[in-house]
Amino acid sequence: MKNTLKYILALPFLQVFVQVGIASSFPQLTEIFGSTWLASTYIGITPLISIIFGSFWGKVLEKKGESKTFLYSMALWTTALYLSGLSLKLPILAIIFRAIQGIADSALFSNALTVITKSNFSAKEQSKYFGLVEFLASFGAVIGPLVIGTGFIYMSHYILMTVGVILFIATLFVYKQLPVIDIHPEKVKKQVAKFSPRIFLAAFFGILTLAVIVGFQATMPFFIEKYIHNPIFGKIYISIFALSLMLGNLFKHKISGVRIWIPLATFSTLIFAMFANSISMFLFLFLIIISGLFLGLSLTMSSEYASYLSVGFEEKGMAVFSAFRISGNFFGPYLSIFYSMGGMNFFILILSMISLLSTAFLFNYKKNFDEVKEI
Repeated sequence: MKNTLKYILALPFLQVFVQVGIASSFPQLTEIFGSTWLASTYIGITPLISIIFGSFWGKVLEKKGESKTFLYSMALWTTALYLSGLSLKLPILAIIFRAIQGIADSALFSNALTVITKSNFSAKEQSKYFGLVEFLASFGAVIGPLVIGTGFIYMSHYILMTVGVILFIATLFVYKQLPVIDIHPEKVKKQVAKFSPRIFLAAFFGILTLAVIVGFQATMPFFIEKYIHNPIFGKIYISIFALSLMLGNLFKHKISGVRIWIPLATFSTLIFAMFANSISMFLFLFLIIISGLFLGLSLTMSSEYASYLSVGFEEKGMAVFSAFRISGNFFGPYLSIFYSMGGMNFFILILSMISLLSTAFLFNYKKNFDEVKEI
């Protein structure tokens, strides 16, 4: 099963690859639509709709399984992507197709997370695969602007159509190779009667973590460009920050389980960075990169935590978790307002407090981790 697992684990990569690639094309979209509002709506409508339809795909996963969910969601997702590119000259229609893409968008992450949660993996293996999923998603954020963003510069009316056609054909090819994934027999013993709201502990922890990450990604380029009048340096720094996140994702399996000290380490690092800002710009920027490592660990840990809390309702639980966690992408950019209100130190203080606050949602971690170790 592990040989074919890679296809489903690649779904979060595709989700982020397309979303961030389109987001990076904001200047080109503004020019095509003749409106910043329409361009922003075109970018934001997909993740907004995906939050609403998260629980729907949980039911599909439960009734149809991962393989058919892969086929249904990817067929809808790629077709809507193609049509949104085809209709760029008609902004409202293009936005409608992006909204339709959002219906299927939430299935991509939840399918991958559900497969890992249900499978016969040890706690360390499970942590490794959760880290791999987050790593691939972060990698999508790096590749998306290079492929789709550059494509919008040179072939704006064809890039999404091209990506949509290629991925639709790949979907039909891959579907035939996917296995039927049954829940591990030992986990069946832990089944509960219905969905439990305890999954929102992991969801809220993930939302706050993701919001801090996106807050940095949106704000640091402005801060750096204030001192170095060249936008390329801001992009380079955020790429380094993304690499730090990816390392955290990748190495989380070395620290298996839910560890409350990880978000506390983020909090502590940011507090040190706040004081370092008045001493050394190099030290300040270095500490922000280090915080990225802990944030990457926390992001992967949120998926682990969700898997512990969703034992017995894996499909619905992981679908709801992945759909709600993505809302951190909405809240994150708005954190930049604290930078404009009180400067970088005030901004860092707010983000450190958010990291500290996130630990409140881990209060149940010990009990649930002990339960999972018994499986």
